Amino acid sequence: MNMDVGTIIGCILGGLLILGAAVFGGHDVFTSFWNTPSILIVFGGTASALFIAFPLKSIRKSVSAARKCLTNVQHDPQETIGEIVSFSEATRRTGLLAQESRIDSVRDPFLAEALHLIVDGLPPTMVESILSSEIEAMQQRHRQGWNTALYCGKYAPAFGMIGTLIGLVMMLTHLDAETVGPGMAVAVLTTLYGIIAANLVFLPIAEKLKQLHEAEMQIKALIIRGVLAIQAGEHPRIIEQRLQTFLPPNERSIELREKIVVTEDAAIPLPAAEEVEKQAA
Repeated sequence: MNMDVGTIIGCILGGLLILGAAVFGGHDVFTSFWNTPSILIVFGGTASALFIAFPLKSIRKSVSAARKCLTNVQHDPQETIGEIVSFSEATRRTGLLAQESRIDSVRDPFLAEALHLIVDGLPPTMVESILSSEIEAMQQRHRQGWNTALYCGKYAPAFGMIGTLIGLVMMLTHLDAETVGPGMAVAVLTTLYGIIAANLVFLPIAEKLKQLHEAEMQIKALIIRGVLAIQAGEHPRIIEQRLQTFLPPNERSIELREKIVVTEDAAIPLPAAEEVEKQAA
């Protein structure tokens, strides 16, 4: 699986901008902007709050989900539509039961499961119910992933403020004119760490996971509609036209399979206008 170039560029660019602002703002940048206790308060406190708010099992799954932000997860609707239409064409030629061996070559597990259900002869209502239940469970798992990142984005600035208050209390306890400036700088650093962690790491991860979820849900809805159309015996061309409507106009196929599908034995005729209107109703 390839790395997601956009995410890598964003992380590097954000880090360079912050580092550049610190460098051009003054000398001795590394010692001025590095404070170990502040880092421990922000990230240690955020991790502690996370363990309190979520079960350990959910946290492990969320960490695994967050790794998807660094990978280029491909959800190609056109490829899925092509597989569904190809399966539909084969079904019209040799029948639905003869397609069981083709399912092993399907790369999408959800599509493979859906095709198994219709090949096994389950009623359409039961097929839709099973697949919808699978989607609901998947939505719950995905929601846990981005909720965890959102909570981290909320906790990090809060612990940054806590660290700042701790630093101010310690500074005011031993108030000295010569140490007020350095003491304030260290106290404010904790807030800086919390804001950077929230806005450069946790909240972008949550948004990325949400977008990946929406793209995957689009594919799942497309699959359900396509599989039910195959089971209903709709013509492959009608199925493709229906599935293309799930996509934005600029992402739809330019050529909607205008050619007649030719097989070794015979051609699959395109439906007449009356049949198209009947199936589209």
